[in-house]
Amino acid sequence: MVFSRPTLRSLARSLAVAAAVMSLAVALFSPRLQDQVARAADTKASEETDPDYAIPDGTPKEIFAFLTKLQQKRPKFANREEQIEHAIKVQRAMIAAGDKILKQEPDEEQATQAVAMKLNALIVLAANDIPGAGKEALDAVALMKQDANAVVAKAAADKWLTVRILNAQELNDGDRSALAEEVLTNADKKKFDRSVIPEVMQLGKVLESHAKPAEVAAYYNKVADLVEHQGTPQMRDMATRLRGTARRAGLPGNTIEIEAKLLDGQPFDWASYRGKVVLVDFWATWCGPCIGELPNVKANYKKFHEQGFDVVGISLDRSREPLDKFIEKEELPWAQLYDEEIQKGTGWNHPVAQHYGISAIPAAILVDKDGKVVSMNARGPELGKLLEKLLGKAE
Repeated sequence: MVFSRPTLRSLARSLAVAAAVMSLAVALFSPRLQDQVARAADTKASEETDPDYAIPDGTPKEIFAFLTKLQQKRPKFANREEQIEHAIKVQRAMIAAGDKILKQEPDEEQATQAVAMKLNALIVLAANDIPGAGKEALDAVALMKQDANAVVAKAAADKWLTVRILNAQELNDGDRSALAEEVLTNADKKKFDRSVIPEVMQLGKVLESHAKPAEVAAYYNKVADLVEHQGTPQMRDMATRLRGTARRAGLPGNTIEIEAKLLDGQPFDWASYRGKVVLVDFWATWCGPCIGELPNVKANYKKFHEQGFDVVGISLDRSREPLDKFIEKEELPWAQLYDEEIQKGTGWNHPVAQHYGISAIPAAILVDKDGKVVSMNARGPELGKLLEKLLGKAE
């Protein structure tokens, strides 16, 4: 998992997550837990095989009451995988419940709720990369849009754009570009209110995983332009963050700029690192995953340093004291960037982190000898593989 900033300054990350916040399940999933999600999904333990999640026969009102109790349950889990499995089962139960209610010729309010419940559950699963859920959601909403019941058709139409966004990776460049234009036109028309921002950021999340860096950067810059046009202080702050996200998205294959201070307050000389392979590591002493990755970074530093590998740490700590103690204890030999005057109280304000819209750590960016970014996630075994590729086998 990663640690992210808890305020508006985490816009890119928090709103991407908000796109999937339709129920309790979303809080359980993380991009770093895909192996666990896959194992949980593969259990095939759904409402059909587990009586605790089976939808009972009854009226729509009784079914909704059952679901309310199911969502309020807080079982004790032995591990994270069990927790994820429970969340998937709840979503599957909601899908089955939606189908069961719609077969009963419900009234207008019940039909609207049933459609929204089913499609929201599919959206949650698709947004968290549950295998097959994206296509399942697309097929379901396409079918419901053609329903003879006008209430069902309208409720499905309201989810059409969201579901298409979740399947954007399947589109060709032209269709994906057209979808982005549709999303932004819709958001601008609604003045980027809360109902559309999650869609905008969810599409950005999909693009970051499947589109070319230049396309992703162009998308976020266009969003920033439209947001800034709204004119409010909050929207201007949002636009600034989005431009940082655009810079970060455009880094692969391009140079990274680092203008900051060392721990002793002296200017950092980034130009002196040209000709080396450098890991630019955004981290903090309070970040568990960052500390967990440290032995791997130290081992690779020891292994490849003589061949031209170096590390530049950019600490997002809120104060100097824990940082100084940690560096001394761990005997970290590489440069650390920290600006006490700017970061005091909120380490996320580090100028380089702001410039590149860093909203979650660890963020490990690997730069080659020419100063160009070759990886945006150089962690774990991947770091060693990349270093061997760029520097040869360790001597």
